[in-house]
Amino acid sequence: MTQAQGKTVVRQADVERALREVGVQAGEVALVHSSLSSLGWVEGGAEAVIEAFVAVLGPAGTLVLPTLCQKGAERCFQIWDVRTSPSDVGRITEVGRLCPDALRSDHPTHSVAALGAEAVQITRDHGCAYGRPSPWGPAAFGIGSPWERLYERDAHYLFLGVTTSCDTLGHFAQAQFVAEVLAASGDRCQELEPELAGWQQPGVWPNLGFAVVEEWLQEKGAMRYARVGEATLRATRARVNADTIIEKLRAAPEGLLPLEFVAWYRRATGSD
Repeated sequence: MTQAQGKTVVRQADVERALREVGVQAGEVALVHSSLSSLGWVEGGAEAVIEAFVAVLGPAGTLVLPTLCQKGAERCFQIWDVRTSPSDVGRITEVGRLCPDALRSDHPTHSVAALGAEAVQITRDHGCAYGRPSPWGPAAFGIGSPWERLYERDAHYLFLGVTTSCDTLGHFAQAQFVAEVLAASGDRCQELEPELAGWQQPGVWPNLGFAVVEEWLQEKGAMRYARVGEATLRATRARVNADTIIEKLRAAPEGLLPLEFVAWYRRATGSD
């Protein structure tokens, strides 16, 4: 690599090398959170990064990009358009969703776009997902959502120039944790569920600073690293990511979660 205008030049081959270094192989599914500017000066821009993923994953693989909509949050369910609403989480995700072969899931806040062999299976019917309450509605991380399908496939879960603080799959873990607590609460479920936060509905929720997840995964030997220009590529897998968060919430909610949620959890589990 050389320097251009004080920045490290990154080429498609550099991204491909890093992906292979952390274990990404042809035919697999990979989701990446990303920051293009953190890499340095990328020859070919966001398109080159996407092409690197496509080249490594091959025709039997699938690239998944979070195309979240966070701006105008109070109105996003009203203004959402699966075809035109831009992704708010980085240039790579926006360029990816605009690729001619990309498919996007239909959810106003937590959609994904996918390119490759399993794009249809991963993105379909997001708006019909159900069964897991969340502050973004039951479909966001529900049964049949792309986030569940990424978990089922144990997708590569990558952070390119960003940290686990943007661990969106962690919201799937939170929703699954809450769903388990409700399922175990028996007759109290009808009393407890309305107290949870919902879309534009105040309530309790197991809010968690996801930056700590990297440390938990390191302890399990479940994080791999590579350099891409000026940035770090962090790599784990979807199942260990979500399962580790759920394990921590089960084991010690008092030390991790807001007091109001802990009080709700104690009532739900009969430990108050």
